[in-house]
Amino acid sequence: MTKKENIDEILKGYDKKNINIATICSHTALQIFFGAKHEGFKTIGICKPDRKGVYESFPLATPDKFMMIEDYSEILNESFQEELIENNTIIIPHGSFVEYVGAKNIENKFHVPIFGNKRVLEWESDRTKESEWFKSAGIRMPRVFKDPSEIDRQVIVKFPGARGGKSYFLAKNEDEFHEGIEKIKTDVSEYMIQEYVIGTRFYPHYFHSTVKNRTELLSMDIRYESNIDGLIRIPNPPAEIEPSFVVTGNSPIVIRESLLPRIIEMGEQVVRSSKDLLTIYGWKMV
Repeated sequence: MTKKENIDEILKGYDKKNINIATICSHTALQIFFGAKHEGFKTIGICKPDRKGVYESFPLATPDKFMMIEDYSEILNESFQEELIENNTIIIPHGSFVEYVGAKNIENKFHVPIFGNKRVLEWESDRTKESEWFKSAGIRMPRVFKDPSEIDRQVIVKFPGARGGKSYFLAKNEDEFHEGIEKIKTDVSEYMIQEYVIGTRFYPHYFHSTVKNRTELLSMDIRYESNIDGLIRIPNPPAEIEPSFVVTGNSPIVIRESLLPRIIEMGEQVVRSSKDLLTIYGWKMV
């Protein structure tokens, strides 16, 4: 495990006037690079060859420097990490970064300074731990079925990692569960069977400022999933078309003002629970 004292020592050697913000060219990298540039930071894109052209197509978010890799495992190489450190790099670990490098690897084998507390990443990336975390915050969560034989209502079967909804499927009983598993033909050693709650899918984006000690609601979006969002437009969709929940895009949305107090309260509840979690494990919220 990389000790905080070691990270602090690395930071002492940084040129504070020449900090680079870096992440993998995936997930929310364009927003991260754009925001970092807007705040006056230089940026580094950790990139595979087939993605470089995409990130060069957005001038306001193009990284100032690309560090090319053939495989994400190279990020853990000592030489690669040393180059990041020599460039005074702070990593922003978005969802794909955690998925491709691995939460445990980031905690134990990655020595480059990271924004936030990297020990929390496992709780964010593990659905079971995430559910436990939210429940401890008093957030209502869909019921989770531990075994397919328990299914007695509409459920959605989800798989771990940053899959964007890939291979998710619906089932109403144990037979439909096994049929769904057979159809996806992939590694199904891990899955979550979760009650399917019908409602609007709003995704709030929070930011908690430890400086101002307040939780802010930055924005909200709704995600478009293919092809389920297309099927709902057909009164009687053909039975042979299998619903797909792969996220294909996001659209900003404005929630009714009367619902804002509860939205803010939920964010504050999670922040309080996060502080409790960090206290239990002797970590600091920085």
